[in-house]
Amino acid sequence: MGSSDQPDYGERARMHDRLAASTEDPAARQMHQAMAAEFRRRSRQFGDDEPMRQPRPLMELPAQPY
Repeated sequence: MGSSDQPDYGERARMHDRLAASTEDPAARQMHQAMAAEFRRRSRQFGDDEPMRQPRPLMELPAQPY
């Protein structure tokens, strides 16, 4: 965890990973995955103590045309 004045980017990344895994809406899943990736990047950039690992998807869904 970072200092008290710095947001906990690792926790935010994990939250978005959970949200991405729990939604069936492809657009929402993609948005949460992008936000999780950004918070992991910030976590590395600002040196959070806890290393972040890229979570494995629970399952792969085929792309559906709109």
